[in-house]
Amino acid sequence: MAYLSGQVGPDGAMSVPCPARVLESVLTERLLARHGGHDPALERVRAYLAHARDHGDLSALDRALLGLPLGEDLLEGLDHYTAARKRVLVNTVLYLAGVHPGLQVEVGEIGMPVGTLQTWKRTEWLACRVIHAHAHGRTVDNVDLKHLAEAVQGPVIYEHLHLAHLICLHALSPHPAHAEAVRHGLALMADTQLPDGGFTVAVDFDLWVPSIAACALAENAADPALLNRIATWMAPHQAGNGGWPYRPQVEQTDVDTTYTVLAFLQRHDSAAYSRQIDAGHAYLYEVQNEDGGWSTYPAGSSEPAMTGGALAVLAVRQDLGAQRLQALRRAVHWLARAQRGDGAFERGWSLAENNAVFRAVHGLVAARDLALLPAEDQHLIDRALTAATRYLTDTQNSDGGWGHRQGSPSDATSTGCALAALGRLKQTGAVRAALHYLAGQQQPDGSFHAVPDTTAPRGLPIDVPYMPTAYVLRGLADAQ
Repeated sequence: MAYLSGQVGPDGAMSVPCPARVLESVLTERLLARHGGHDPALERVRAYLAHARDHGDLSALDRALLGLPLGEDLLEGLDHYTAARKRVLVNTVLYLAGVHPGLQVEVGEIGMPVGTLQTWKRTEWLACRVIHAHAHGRTVDNVDLKHLAEAVQGPVIYEHLHLAHLICLHALSPHPAHAEAVRHGLALMADTQLPDGGFTVAVDFDLWVPSIAACALAENAADPALLNRIATWMAPHQAGNGGWPYRPQVEQTDVDTTYTVLAFLQRHDSAAYSRQIDAGHAYLYEVQNEDGGWSTYPAGSSEPAMTGGALAVLAVRQDLGAQRLQALRRAVHWLARAQRGDGAFERGWSLAENNAVFRAVHGLVAARDLALLPAEDQHLIDRALTAATRYLTDTQNSDGGWGHRQGSPSDATSTGCALAALGRLKQTGAVRAALHYLAGQQQPDGSFHAVPDTTAPRGLPIDVPYMPTAYVLRGLADAQ
């Protein structure tokens, strides 16, 4: 806990920069080579890519982008409703990087509606359509080009997400009328180049990750003064609609950050932050889908991890009216239907199945403990929790840990998530072996490292600082 506490600044903020990644670095290198002349950023990013090729821990997509043999399907294991969009994105990236000489995307795939997607994804998808039209010799709509040019000409990268920004620049790149927009957008990218020469998916995750770390610290009874500093910094970043974005100065709010901020504030000082908590609850009820579940972003397809998280923070209140109680009932029913036969759930943004399992378990236990739901709902909850218990028991490895999926090597993040679920399930049989495994994984400074489990976009891993340590701490709090 001392390690994680030490990452919090005097003002309560926690800096969570994203490390360099081959994907964004390759896309930037191609643009700099075409438009940047002798820009020193070009040589630095080429040095980064050369080092990654020889020494990096490479994903399948990294290997493809660097011209190395694959050995596996690029999108293997992506079991999410966004899989069709990810196929378009990955094939567009491979085309832009020069890996595929032709764009392997059909007209029907690029034509799917995206009007309800989050802000940056709508712009990114428009850019993919422009790239598709140009690649196939069709006329590109000048209105679309103008929209993309406006997106990349702001004072900062739009919503601080580099991947969407880069795809917009590639869409504009073949059109001389927008050369100034490309130069401006490239200058913004060059300003974000990391010390190792690479580029990454976003500037940072300075609200989302700190909210998870804050939950871990609060659940482990960290210094109240430290928690006060975090809450004082975090709460004011709430948007006007009641939600929180993944980082400051981002317009798009999301359920993931909102529910973890609420979980922290509710545990730390629900009275002091009652106004923010009430607004956050109203936001979650407002964006609940008709089927009873929640998506990361409003109007998306429901997801187990988001539904479990929202349910966990909403089901702690006894002062529920009939309408809100019915909303929680619909969430329970959706979550029970979403559970797989083996007791696990679709993984969402994480490569670790236990991440979604622990969120779902937290939500279902909170709904059960609310004691306001009818007997038929309690039966559904008990059945789902029994199945989750069986899944966690069956998938523990012989070394005491858990991996991303059954049969995967153990890692600290997956093990922390499993403990966080088992603690709420009051299952202690697996804890001793898990603690023994974690003791062997802890670093001298108190932190935990693990293979990346977070994906951004879904299916494409990014190594996020402090996440393994935060999830281990959450697991330890629940296992006590």
